[in-house]
Amino acid sequence: EKPRVTVSDFDQITVLGQGAYGKVILVRDLKTDKLFAQKQLKKASILIDRSKNLSTLNRTFSEKDILSKINHHFIVKLFYTLQDNNNLYFILQYVPGGEIFMQLSLSNIFNEKIAAFYIAEITIALLHLHKIGIVYRDLKPENCLLDSNGHIILTDFGLSKFSDNCNSIIGTPEYMAPEILKGETYSYPVDWWSLGTILFDMLTGKPPFTGSNNKVIVKKILEKKPKMPFYLSSYAKDMLNKLLNKNPEKRWNIDDDVEKFKLHRFFRDIDWKTLSNESKYTEIEAPIIPIITDPALAENFSEEFTSMKLSNYGKSLSADLTKNKGITINYNKNNHNTSNQDELFQGFSYTASNSYIDRYM
Repeated sequence: EKPRVTVSDFDQITVLGQGAYGKVILVRDLKTDKLFAQKQLKKASILIDRSKNLSTLNRTFSEKDILSKINHHFIVKLFYTLQDNNNLYFILQYVPGGEIFMQLSLSNIFNEKIAAFYIAEITIALLHLHKIGIVYRDLKPENCLLDSNGHIILTDFGLSKFSDNCNSIIGTPEYMAPEILKGETYSYPVDWWSLGTILFDMLTGKPPFTGSNNKVIVKKILEKKPKMPFYLSSYAKDMLNKLLNKNPEKRWNIDDDVEKFKLHRFFRDIDWKTLSNESKYTEIEAPIIPIITDPALAENFSEEFTSMKLSNYGKSLSADLTKNKGITINYNKNNHNTSNQDELFQGFSYTASNSYIDRYM
């Protein structure tokens, strides 16, 4: 039996990113010296949100359930979920290449050969998710990371769902399918729309529909046709038109048409068979190899985050959070709410199987 893992087994190094409910921090396992990404969510924020609705709590559990069931070479690996009085923690694979779009901002746009490679890897990951019944719902540049060899790792499953019929209006507007924005019931094709928006972004430097605010963006997504720049090849334009069809019934549904999709001329240089094979995909050299002098430096992550102070982050409750909402959450151990709160987060802790840990850690 391995000893139980706790948060104190990890030493915090630097901030990698920040979301609505907490930060993602690069941590080092003090026992093994290995690096991980620790996503931490404040229980207080989740509880405050819960006074409005249950969604954040449900999504946090759902993310754990989904990640614990996925094992795929293009999807981030979950090793542990932990908790203490203040926070919930996901201990995840650290992906040192950072966001693919950090590389894009260096080169402005990708040529079609590079874009085809990364779209192929993202497609392989999405096909796997759909096959096991998961709609990803959050495909956007920030969630496409590169491993040290330059291969894709999809991350952040907080909006994903085990279901083939969804109706929540969630996501990042620029990358959201029209049927989500209209409040219709939707399914896997929303991810293929998002794939089209990412391809457009790679080839042109911005998503197909942009605007000064969300209202403008949404109106364009529902009403306008994407403007294809003159320099795109006919293959790229054809691919974009098929993915960015506003009607989900007419959009290219890759789940039902995989072979035809793979044979499209846009992917003429792609070796799908090798890329799909977990034990062989690294034989194919990725078109972008991130520069990593020392993984612990997190040099492929935005300075906006890496320059943030760790300041004992997550050890103490953020007072202003509770103060501003007019709710006091007292973490005193003899507070009668504590048991109720413990009940809410019961069952959150998870440890991957020994064989999984031995193989991937």
